[in-house]
Amino acid sequence: MTLIQEWSAEKKTLESKGQKIVYPEQKKTGKWIVRLFKKNNLVTLCAPPQWGKTGVSLYVSFTMCKNNIDPQKVFFLTGMSDLSWIEQTKERVLPSWKKNVYHRNTLHKFEEEIEHLKDRDKDKDILLIIDECHIANKSDNTLSEMMNYLDLNKEDYLIEKNIKILQISATPSNSLIDAKTWTKHAHFSPRVGSEYVSFKRMIEDNRVFDKKKLEIKDNCKEYIKDVSKGSPLFHIIRCTCSGPNGKDIYKKTKFNFSRFCKNKFKVVELNMSKSQKEIKEIYSSLSERPDVHTFILIKNMLGASKTLDDKYIGSVYESAPSKKDYSSEIQGLAGRMCGWSKKIGTNGVKIYCDRYILERYVELYESNFDYEKEDFEWRDGRLKISLLTGKINSSESYLSIVDIEYTESEEENKQTDTSFPYSEI
Repeated sequence: MTLIQEWSAEKKTLESKGQKIVYPEQKKTGKWIVRLFKKNNLVTLCAPPQWGKTGVSLYVSFTMCKNNIDPQKVFFLTGMSDLSWIEQTKERVLPSWKKNVYHRNTLHKFEEEIEHLKDRDKDKDILLIIDECHIANKSDNTLSEMMNYLDLNKEDYLIEKNIKILQISATPSNSLIDAKTWTKHAHFSPRVGSEYVSFKRMIEDNRVFDKKKLEIKDNCKEYIKDVSKGSPLFHIIRCTCSGPNGKDIYKKTKFNFSRFCKNKFKVVELNMSKSQKEIKEIYSSLSERPDVHTFILIKNMLGASKTLDDKYIGSVYESAPSKKDYSSEIQGLAGRMCGWSKKIGTNGVKIYCDRYILERYVELYESNFDYEKEDFEWRDGRLKISLLTGKINSSESYLSIVDIEYTESEEENKQTDTSFPYSEI
C-alpha cells in the first residue's frame, strides 16, 4: 500500500468515528512549516500543551514525502523514556512509519538504521521529528550523544544530504536557544483559536488556585473538602517524591488521603510500580463517572505528551516542592487540562498549581518565545533567566554548535524567516 493509500484509509477510518486525521488549524500550521523547510533544515514548532502538535507533524511528514523526502526515511524521536509516548505515537502515525518511532531506550536502534544508510550512501532525503524536544536534551544525554555521533547536529551535513529536522515542544527552552544560532533555522508559534482551552482561559475562568503542601494534614483535609462536592469525579494529585525528603513527603501525603477519605471516598496510587495493564486500566476508567469521589495519587507519571479526557475529572493538583521547574509545571497536570474540547467556566476542572508560572508562560507565548524579553523570568533544568539581571544561562542541547558567525545579510534573512503569525493563548 502506498503512502497516499495509507493516508486515505486512515482518513476514512477516523471520519467514520467523527474524527479527522488532521484538523484545519493543524493543517494551516503544517503548511507554514512545509514552506519554512524550503529555506531551512531546522524548524522549531512552539505550540501550547495539547494543541495538536502530532497532527501537525503527520501533515508535515505526508506533504514533505510528496515533495523530496523518502517516505521510508521519516523518523519520530524523543528523549523521553515513557512507553505511553511510544504507544500513543504509533497509534497516530501511518502504518509505514510505525517501525520508525523511537524513544530514549530505543535510540540505539535508530542509530543503527542511520549508520546502515550511511554505509550504503543512502543517508539523504530524511525527515526527523523530535517530539518534546526539551526532555533529556542536554549535551551529555543519550539523544545529544547520538545526534553528535551521526553528525545530525552539523548544518553542512544536513544541507548536503537534504536532511530536515522538526523539533516540537510547548516549552522548547535551551533547544530553541541553540536552534537560533543556526543559519538555516526558523521557529513557528501558531495562532491559538478561541475554541482552544488555554492557560489564559483557565485564569480568566477563575479556576486556577494556589497549591499547598498536602503532607500537612489541614491542607489535605481542606483540599478534599473543597473538591468533593456534587457528583463523584476523579481528582489527580501529583505527589512530591524526589529529593532528600521526597519519600517521607509521599508517605505522609498518602497517609493523609487514606485517613480523610476512609469509608467515604476512594484513593488510588498510579506510579511505575504498577504493571502496564494496571496503568491502562486506571487511564481507561477515567472515561466513566466513578461511584464515589476518587483521588488518584501519581508520581513520575503524566508529564509531557499524555492526553487525558477531562469529562469526569474534577480537579488536578500539582506537587509543591520548594523550587518548581517552570517547564515541568507547564507540561504537567495543568497542561493535560489544555485542549480543543476541554471543559470551561464553572464546569471546568479546578487547577491547583503555580499561577505565577502559568502567567509567565502566557507572557512567553505572546512574545513569540522571546527569551530575551525585558523583565522576563524563566527557570527550568536547562534554562535560567534572571528577572533582576536579564541574564540567560542555557545548557547546551543536542543542537549546540560553536563559533558561528553571521553576516549581516544572513542575520536579516534569519529574522525574516522567523517572523510568522503567533498570538495570545
